[in-house]
Amino acid sequence: MKIGDRLKEKRLGASLSQKELGEILHVSRQTVSSWEVGRTYPDLETLVTISEYYEVPLDDLLKEDSNMIEEISRKVKRSERRKVLNIVLSALLLIVIGFSTTYYFNSRQHAQINEEGLSPNDLIESSWELNYSLSKNLDQSFLSFDQSSVAIYNSHRLNGALRSDLDENHSSAGANELLEKGIEDGTKEYPDMTIELDKNYYVVTANGYSQRFKKLSDSIIQDLDGNEYHKTLSENTHKSLRMMDEAMLDMLEESTTK
Repeated sequence: MKIGDRLKEKRLGASLSQKELGEILHVSRQTVSSWEVGRTYPDLETLVTISEYYEVPLDDLLKEDSNMIEEISRKVKRSERRKVLNIVLSALLLIVIGFSTTYYFNSRQHAQINEEGLSPNDLIESSWELNYSLSKNLDQSFLSFDQSSVAIYNSHRLNGALRSDLDENHSSAGANELLEKGIEDGTKEYPDMTIELDKNYYVVTANGYSQRFKKLSDSIIQDLDGNEYHKTLSENTHKSLRMMDEAMLDMLEESTTK
């Protein structure tokens, strides 16, 4: 017996009209009629309500109606897919909101201006080249700031390779002394950068890095070691500094194999 016939049989057995059953189930009379003639099927939740109302097991209502069972199976699968999709979309939405919120607060922080006229935006997305150095060893130096990190390229005037990733036998005594202090040639990137303002100083901190830069002019800054940098670009050059680092390492490796 089809589900429609069973529903009609149970309704008549309970002495209910299609309208009365519809009111109990919160559907229209036409919907009940459509179920009984087999044009449509009740959803699973409604079937459970019907089985509880008539006090018959759900299996009895579905017995021998393979089409109804297949329809319920399809609906369950669609429902599960929707649940998974909703979970994925919700997760993506939370990620987007998180990034948007972080970007908003970072933008507000970067836009602040202190009494000395300094703003973190003076450094954000900018690149700087060494103009003058008190150190006799530092030959070249570049600074690059993006939204959340700082990249620094250094090259020193030393006999021997000032690199921690090369054999120490290829480094001079002076180079080894600097390496022990964490000073070396090449490019280093420091993530999670923040820029705070302290009078006429930019206080830059990141994972593994901390430095204060004094503003000497709109295009020149000076670190606490006395190194002066002049602004070269209003954009970060992280990628270029990485390429310089790779080229330097290739040259050093070639020289050590000769």
